[in-house]
This record gives sequence, structure tokens and C-alpha cells, in this order.
Amino acid sequence: MKIAMLLEQGATASSVTTTLDMLRLAQRYQPEAGWQPQLYSTAGGLLRLNDAVAVETQQLPADLGEYDAIILPGFFAESIDHIVSQLHTTWQTVIAKLQHLPETTLVAASCYGTFVLAEAGLLNGLPATTTWWLAHEFQQRYPNIRLDADKTLVDSGRAITAGAMTAHTDLSLHVLRRLGGAALARSVSGIMLVDGARTSQRPFMSVQKNYSEPMIQRAIEWMTDRLMQPVSIDDLAIAMHVSYRTLNRRFIDITGLTPLAYLQALKIERAKELLEGSHSDFGEITASVGYEDVSSFRRLFKRSTGLSPAQYRRQFKGGATTAR
Repeated sequence: MKIAMLLEQGATASSVTTTLDMLRLAQRYQPEAGWQPQLYSTAGGLLRLNDAVAVETQQLPADLGEYDAIILPGFFAESIDHIVSQLHTTWQTVIAKLQHLPETTLVAASCYGTFVLAEAGLLNGLPATTTWWLAHEFQQRYPNIRLDADKTLVDSGRAITAGAMTAHTDLSLHVLRRLGGAALARSVSGIMLVDGARTSQRPFMSVQKNYSEPMIQRAIEWMTDRLMQPVSIDDLAIAMHVSYRTLNRRFIDITGLTPLAYLQALKIERAKELLEGSHSDFGEITASVGYEDVSSFRRLFKRSTGLSPAQYRRQFKGGATTAR
């Protein structure tokens, strides 16, 4: 089994070491398959992932076509602009080589690594996922990709993509399943106590609250200060001294959400905090975020997070069952 991991400066240590650990365990169960990955970087040599972890890499070969699978870890970046800059510099050589892969080569990437696959054109026309907090920017940059950022992992056949950082565990496990079979994946997951059962990023999503656009930031602060009140978007437009149409257009352009959807997201975010940090029942929580209809807000909460309030509290608070 020929597997290559493509690394560059800034790669997340957890995604690299997780894959290496899983492949080492795979070698234990299927020694004849030769689960020995080759680690490559553009320059080759020792690649420092953080202050404590460094890995030895080989220089990228002229051709990657002999490999059964190519795995890309996530990498650190401060913003979408920083990611784009890295795509045009740090990852440029990798992207060029990915563009010449045979269609039979399995490619897999998580977190910001999905941007590398997208930039190489390997996800065009295919379903994919990415890290949830840059889903809007990903879709704008790559409109031909069928993005479903709710998903933790998407297997399109030719490509496997996974969401935010720890989803790389699900990615590595699925690569083993694809190449080595379900029995191998079960054996490795049993040793590592991972099951690949997370199907959605939605319970972990949170709404971004800081934007450089002044009007949007003022609007967010206005809404945040009035979460307990049943305010309308017309009230918000008046407070911002703009028309409803202008407010709606600017919110969608900057946040990817309408003002109403953003306000609902803020209320969901506050409800999640109360479910995790208090013993209030869901009726009290509903009232505290300005909703009168508990059933309606419960449906909104489940649609947003993929979990009922009780399920969310059990998962993130650990055992409390007051909410229903």
C-alpha cells in the first residue's frame, strides 16, 4: 500500500501524528499490506510542526502518480486571506503536482487542507466539506464544489474531505476503511477508542461575532445587547439608519446570513451556553433569549445544532437531563 502525506510549514501536529499512529496500527493488523507512509514537503528535510514536534520529510518527487492515496493534513492560518496567501506560496508546488494525479488516486484532506484540494481542482463538481467557520468563504471561492459544511466527513469517491481539526481522525480512519476494509478500520478504531460516528459539525458551530465592517459590528452589538427582548429586524434597520434592504444585503455579503438568521444564531448560541453552564430548564432558557413559544424555539434549536436541547446538554454538560 503506497500512501504519501504532503506536509508544509504550519501543518497541524495532531493531524500528522494521528495519521502516523493509525497507519502504524494498520501495519500491525495487515503487515503484508505495507502501511508505511512517505512524508513529503516541498523542500524536504526536517519539518518543525511546533516547538515540541518535528518530522523528517523527503523532497516532493516529480510525480505522485504511483501512490494509492495522498493525505493532506490541516494547517494553521489566521484568516481566509492568510489561507489564500499560503495557497499561492507555501502550497503552490503541491497544488501543481496534485493537478496531474491520475483519477484513480485517492486524495484526502481535512480542515484548511481541503482548500488545497479545491485549489488544485480536484473537488470540482463533487460533494465536499470543510472547516465550518470558513464555509461561506470556501463556497464563494469555489462555487463549483457541492459544499456541505454540516458534514464531518464526505466521501465523493475520488476525494475524502473532513471538517475542523479533530475531524482528521475520522478522515484517517475512513482512508483505512477505503483501502484496507471495514474489519481493519474497526480494529484500529477499537485500539484508539475512536468510532468515526460523528456525522455533523453543527453541534460545535458558533457564530462569528467580530467583523471589521463597522455597520455590521454595530448591528451585532445592538442585537447582542437585546437578546432578551423580542426585537425585529425593522427595529435594527432603524437603529443602524439604513433601509431594511441595505441591511439585509450587507449582512449576507459580510456574514453569509440574513440579519434574522444571524439574530437567531445569537439566540441559539446563548441557549447553548445556558445548557452547558446552568441547570435552568429549557422553558427558562427560551424566555431568557426573548422567545415566548418553547416548542418553536426547541425546533429552531434542533434544526440549528442537529440535537435536541436534552441531547445537547448530555453531550456537552455531561449527564444533566433537566432540559426536555
